[in-house]
Amino acid sequence: MSMSGHDRHVTDEPGPVPRRTVLAAGVPAAAAVLGMTAATAPRPAGLGEPQGDQQITSALAEHLRGHRTVSVALLDPDAEPRFAGFGADPQRRFEIGSVSKTFTGAVLADAVDRGELTYESTVADVLGSEADGSAIADVTLAELASHTAGIPSVATPWLGRAFLSSFLRGDPYATRDAEQVIADALAVSPSDRGEMSYSNHGVALEGLLVAKATGVPYEQLLAERVTEPLGLTSTYAPILSENLHQGAQRGHTRAGLRAAPWTMNGAAPAGGIWSTGADMALYVLAVMDGSGPGGDFSRHLLHEGPDGGRSVAVNWMHDPIDERDPKIWHNGMTGGYAAFVGWHEGTGRGIVMLSDTARSLDAIALQVLTGEVAL
Repeated sequence: MSMSGHDRHVTDEPGPVPRRTVLAAGVPAAAAVLGMTAATAPRPAGLGEPQGDQQITSALAEHLRGHRTVSVALLDPDAEPRFAGFGADPQRRFEIGSVSKTFTGAVLADAVDRGELTYESTVADVLGSEADGSAIADVTLAELASHTAGIPSVATPWLGRAFLSSFLRGDPYATRDAEQVIADALAVSPSDRGEMSYSNHGVALEGLLVAKATGVPYEQLLAERVTEPLGLTSTYAPILSENLHQGAQRGHTRAGLRAAPWTMNGAAPAGGIWSTGADMALYVLAVMDGSGPGGDFSRHLLHEGPDGGRSVAVNWMHDPIDERDPKIWHNGMTGGYAAFVGWHEGTGRGIVMLSDTARSLDAIALQVLTGEVAL
């Protein structure tokens, strides 16, 4: 599967009102104002009708060849989000793929803030005797949240089934519940532990361990501790296909074929969340300013890359843009959707991009963050 920065398809209070609350109240009005179709430059065939901020749609259209329905939010910490879309308004739901991992990071960081866990808590600390004899018993939550635990991205016994499911444009994770994901992890012999190697399985385990430690299922924990406090009314983890929202739409493969939704069952902490441009704007702004659950977890480095290369905070990637400032980001891709969220730490400029086509958004998102594409 492909729901990450570099993995591929198997076929990654008292006082002033908090700023995120003000933004939440402003989003519906902004969405209504920006819902009008805007004139724009010629757009690639297949790309939906431009909506919202005309400057954004005009600048981005030529970079979105091969995409169909796209939602964009441009973020400035000192201004309201600017929304635009192609065939989508800010309320259209998308699978966000591995961007879900950042929500799992928020759930973990919040549990640490509450004193329920530490980043050095181990698999055995959470699972007790269930972890006896496992080679990953002493793996820490910090290792899972930084992809340094040595756990492969997909459990070896499931590789064949996952490949077949992806080939048939299905959900390669649908048949593995939480207990199976944990059992598969406990059977792993870590490889190259301490080095960063992107792992969907590792982050799925991370989320499930937080759920075990708190006694609350992951999807409920996500709602109670992250989405509800931030007012993210359209963001959720369905876990099973029967829990999908009414009207959930299939995305498209890179070749344009329809793909089944990925709800991901027990692996949902690694990539099973659905959200909207409006919700993601609120979420990313709260992460940027540290006002959301987990505080400043996106800057809490757990692994520092060699020679100034990629570092990893609590489920957020840090890549250098110049000698001083990194971009902090995560991307995602499922069988039929793609996503990118991130910001430039120096300028504070941020972006949310969501697409119903499994085609990377990374290059254009980075050009926006660096100012190469002016919006």
